Amino acid sequence: MSETETQTTAPTKPAYHLRPARKQVKPGEVEKKETPQTGKEYNIWYNKWAGGDREDSYSNKVKSQTRCNIKRDAGYTRANSTGMKYCCLFFARGCCPYGYECEYLHDLPSPATSMPDSSKDCFARDKFADYRDDMGGVGSFSRQNRTLYIGRIKETGPGPETEEIVRRHFKMWGEIVFLRVLQHRSVAFVTYADEANAQFAKEAMACQSMDNDEILNVRWATEDPNPQSKLAEKRRLEEIGSVAIANKLDPRMVDAVRHIRALEDEEAVPEPASPPEKRQKLIEPEPEPELEPEPEPSGILSAQTLEGIKYLAEVRRQQEKALQAKPAPARPAPTGLGGLGGYASDEEEE
Repeated sequence: MSETETQTTAPTKPAYHLRPARKQVKPGEVEKKETPQTGKEYNIWYNKWAGGDREDSYSNKVKSQTRCNIKRDAGYTRANSTGMKYCCLFFARGCCPYGYECEYLHDLPSPATSMPDSSKDCFARDKFADYRDDMGGVGSFSRQNRTLYIGRIKETGPGPETEEIVRRHFKMWGEIVFLRVLQHRSVAFVTYADEANAQFAKEAMACQSMDNDEILNVRWATEDPNPQSKLAEKRRLEEIGSVAIANKLDPRMVDAVRHIRALEDEEAVPEPASPPEKRQKLIEPEPEPELEPEPEPSGILSAQTLEGIKYLAEVRRQQEKALQAKPAPARPAPTGLGGLGGYASDEEEE
């Protein structure tokens, strides 16, 4: 099995038509055919027979009798004056008999115009919580799906040729950002830039044929299991959300918030940590309380003279204490000659 992948970035935007929308069919022109019974019970939820299926329901599909031609059928309707944002389902299928009198848009959904309700598709049909088992129907509001599964393709040449055929028939419904063809398996995957274009293309190409008179089986593609694709889709949704929020805010408020955050980031930059020893030295001592100056005396003597007198008095007190603390000199011990002290010598008598 060989695979062919391509990514296209050139948008295919149909020009808005200033002429009135054309009536695609006349009333009663389209022949309504009853669905052949392929089971025992008719399921009104899935719009098909169920239970005891005798054959594949897709094998009983018949080619659609009508097909939309954007360049020829698109135009303005009453919806352009009433403000209706949803497209006409029968216009997408090529069988709207009202034309310019239709209450819905007869044009491709514009990516610049967001849908009023995300729980509805571009045709104002309610979405469901889960996809159908066959991945058909309106789809789910639980996730944004922009990829279509195209089955029952007749391959008459190599992969690039089949890829060119698929691109030529599907690019008219919107901008294609990714296209992948599984060669020899009659399967292709087409990813649009906007989900509304994928919804429109699914209805426009259902039961249609391309170049080889096949009957296409167009369904929703399952979620891509590739982790890189999931991350890319997550980033894309985040960017869309941020742009939508920014468009509703005042540009001056956005600039002010960015400026404040920049200043906060600059202040929040931590200083390089210093060793514990150096950090201890950097601690500043607490400032000592300032002493109130003593009131200057208003007497005859000045403050300096009084300070000098106090100093001299303090020195005198210290000297007196030192003298009092000094021990008295010891008296000499008495001897036996003490009694002779009162007599004169013989030499004095002579």
